[in-house]
Amino acid sequence: MSMAKGNEMRKMILGSVAAIAVATLAFGGVCQMVKASEIGKKQVVPTSYSIPYAAMASTNVPAGYVKKDYKVKMVGVDQPTINDMKMEEAAELASQNLWRVFQIDLNGKTLEMTYSPVSTSHLRAIWEVNVTITDTLSYEFALDAVTGEKHSIAKRIYHKANIPEGMDFNLLKNNQDYQELAKAAAEKYQFVSGKVTSVEYASQGYQENKAGAKNSDISFRVNSDKGDQAQISFSRYNKELLTVEYSSWLKEAERVEQQIEQELKDRAANVTLTDEVVKKIQENGVPLLLEMKK
Repeated sequence: MSMAKGNEMRKMILGSVAAIAVATLAFGGVCQMVKASEIGKKQVVPTSYSIPYAAMASTNVPAGYVKKDYKVKMVGVDQPTINDMKMEEAAELASQNLWRVFQIDLNGKTLEMTYSPVSTSHLRAIWEVNVTITDTLSYEFALDAVTGEKHSIAKRIYHKANIPEGMDFNLLKNNQDYQELAKAAAEKYQFVSGKVTSVEYASQGYQENKAGAKNSDISFRVNSDKGDQAQISFSRYNKELLTVEYSSWLKEAERVEQQIEQELKDRAANVTLTDEVVKKIQENGVPLLLEMKK
């Protein structure tokens, strides 16, 4: 993903009585939006932190897993510090977790490794791993570069099929099948610690690659009795598991989301609406689109 640099343009919707709506979660997924917002505004600081919810990487090798014969390739300009785990260690954790969740064998594959350092707006250094299988299938894994704690895991798959772009409004209420899938997956792969106590609808999304192949998803927030959370997405096309965003990443995403919302509110405080504009909004009942230059 990339962000427009320089004279960035932000768009905001003003509803009746000029109430400012900062809408982010209706159709998409908070984590991808937060990730996109971070690119292009890094101020690097040393990788040295101690976070209460950070856990050391599990030493449990998945059942049936045998070390794979894959290649590792560093991409990007940022380099890990002496406090971070080595690229090869991060790659092996990715291989193990992709085997555990998606049963993908990485023998003969190339793992592209990207290191993202700690910054003033990004509190944790991250290793991101990408494995391209075909032009319609790839896998991703992200983990804390210091502790090895899992952040997210994903299967990016696209289908050459007639998949609608819009939201399935029927699934807003009738999504019990997907709730059961989310609960079963969370328990089977231990996406959250403790016992699953609730599964809540989160969002729907749609993806399309450059060749026009498509997929659509539906996401649920799974909560446990130990306060753990995971956001799990399934394909609306064939119900297969697509992504998991773990508790550590959700907490980080929520922190950055709050930061972005506060920035928008601070800028909106400088917006002056005349009586004429407010009257027009009230009479027409149509939101007013404003453009605010950064």
